[in-house]
Amino acid sequence: MKHVATLLATLALTACSLAPTALPQAVYDLGPGAGTGAVVTTTGGPLAWRIADVTAPPWLSSDGIAYRLNFQQAQRLAHYRDSAWAAPPAALLTQRLREQLAAMPGCASSSPALLAVHLDQFEQQFNSPTDSHVQLRLTATLWPAGGEAARQQTWSLDRSSTPDASGAVRGLAQAVDAWLPQLAGWLASSCQNP
Repeated sequence: MKHVATLLATLALTACSLAPTALPQAVYDLGPGAGTGAVVTTTGGPLAWRIADVTAPPWLSSDGIAYRLNFQQAQRLAHYRDSAWAAPPAALLTQRLREQLAAMPGCASSSPALLAVHLDQFEQQFNSPTDSHVQLRLTATLWPAGGEAARQQTWSLDRSSTPDASGAVRGLAQAVDAWLPQLAGWLASSCQNP
């Protein structure tokens, strides 16, 4: 009887180790930024930007890659099951902003201007099972030093994508990289025309 109990315990443990495991989850970030190969340093110029952490609504606070089936139920936001961002989108965007704007000259002032960005939309949308695109919408607010009035600008970018998680990631990364030069141009213009 003792041997039977030992045999049953061994079989139970073996069965646990043979149980199927979950598929590995694909984890994505925004990839290397455009033009991040060269390191630029600034000396003797205006102080660098102060960049606040990017903010986002609660539905963008997870690391899920969001999509919406407009042809079925446009009001329902879903996330890919086996794919995720390496961090919530706002955190990824904060990192990219700091990388890209670190070398850009700040506004001519004794203290740096504050840039705050709010991420409003960061998702893939399907018009049919085979027709998808991504949408990026964000608002930037610049608070110049010295008590000048704040400036605000909103951008909305739309890019076609393949109808899968990797297509959503690729499209959103391209949209972010297309937005950054527009943001840099707006910041430069805001500094020159207070």
